[in-house]
Amino acid sequence: MPHSHGTRVKSRSILTKSNVVRGVSYLLYDYKVGDKVVVDVDPREHNTTPHRRFHGKIGVIEEVGRRTLKVSVMIGNKKKILQTRFNHIRLLAGPPSMSRLATTTTPPPSPAEEGVTNK
Repeated sequence: MPHSHGTRVKSRSILTKSNVVRGVSYLLYDYKVGDKVVVDVDPREHNTTPHRRFHGKIGVIEEVGRRTLKVSVMIGNKKKILQTRFNHIRLLAGPPSMSRLATTTTPPPSPAEEGVTNK
């Protein structure tokens, strides 16, 4: 029997997720051009699924559409453009100072700033 050469061949571990409820939070985030994202293929939706070679790669958002994103990913020395939906990507988690999701809190004022001096 001939061997199959489909796009999902040898991808059982990559395209299998446990029964974890993901929710709709990925739809509520406003992605901006220039954001760094990680390609995280969601096997529950087959439309606009990136190829398995892009799973786990870091890319930069080039264009934001109503339902899709265009993400540029470097594979070797070539820049590849992926057109995918929101549930196949997630925002790159970096240091809290660089993340737009981190809340900006102001530190409490020091005693010198309040005008209080030690006596």
